[in-house]
Amino acid sequence: MFRWLPAVLVGCLLLPNAGKLYAYDDYDEIYSYVSGGLHHWSSDDSSAEGLKIRFGQQLNTFVGAEVHFALGGEDSTTEVSLDRLFGIYGKFGLPLGSITPYAKLGMTSASVKEAEETSSEFEMSYGVGTEFSVTPRFFIDLEFMTYLSTAELELDGFTLGIGYKLR
Repeated sequence: MFRWLPAVLVGCLLLPNAGKLYAYDDYDEIYSYVSGGLHHWSSDDSSAEGLKIRFGQQLNTFVGAEVHFALGGEDSTTEVSLDRLFGIYGKFGLPLGSITPYAKLGMTSASVKEAEETSSEFEMSYGVGTEFSVTPRFFIDLEFMTYLSTAELELDGFTLGIGYKLR
């Protein structure tokens, strides 16, 4: 009957510290942010530079959500242009001090215009990147995304951006 008593006593002694051991709530890591930058996209034989803006919410230290908008840029030799790009993504990061490598997974809708014909697709997309903190609020990021990979349209992009954390 009393065999479990030592375990209960040890458990009662450790109970006040259990919250410190298992609860990791760092509210400094929950913030909204906005980022924009130069976006180099490529689709089949065409590529050009445009602009991309991102709005995001860091939900905890490791997980966030983001919305992307990109447009612009026309390849002068093939006359192909990025008409629009819209996407929503989950962002999974690993903070390592001032450097945070991350991966993204989500959905993208994009439209590429070639001469008078427009191709639009909606597809699952993914990417990787790294964020470099310059100050507690400003950061620089490098990112590569595969937006679309369908039979009709392939679209990849590389972005060099600067962002601001809205704490």
